[in-house]
Amino acid sequence: MIEEIKHYKESVHINLLLRQIFFLILTFVLLVISIVNVFQEKVGGVLAASGFGLSTAIGLCMSRMFKIFWHTKKEKVVAHLDMVGVILLIVYVGLEISRKWLFEHWLSGAALNAFGLIVVTGLLLGRFLGTTIQINQAITENVIE
Repeated sequence: MIEEIKHYKESVHINLLLRQIFFLILTFVLLVISIVNVFQEKVGGVLAASGFGLSTAIGLCMSRMFKIFWHTKKEKVVAHLDMVGVILLIVYVGLEISRKWLFEHWLSGAALNAFGLIVVTGLLLGRFLGTTIQINQAITENVIE
């Protein structure tokens, strides 16, 4: 297990590794806050679960913003923003900006804020998972070659 972690750290560019660590910590903190909001009944459990699930799926798609590949000269996994990534980034920013407007048709007050936080948490988790999958694929492809 320790060898796998060491290999992972050696194989991934530091900026990409730090981004993943940041996403993981932030997702964990927001998830705890979101769970507290559900237990305090600021938002219903079914609504929270469905919003979290849907936003996680969207986050998985949005993880495609960065093209993740093995850089032969650096001998590490790196991430670059390509044209498809730029388009996805614009859509992602648009969704984030209009999120409150979209949901305030159905929710208001504390429920709107709690649901918005749950959606952000799902998006972050989806991006984290999607990026992790891409990193693992790039490392696996490099080991096979």
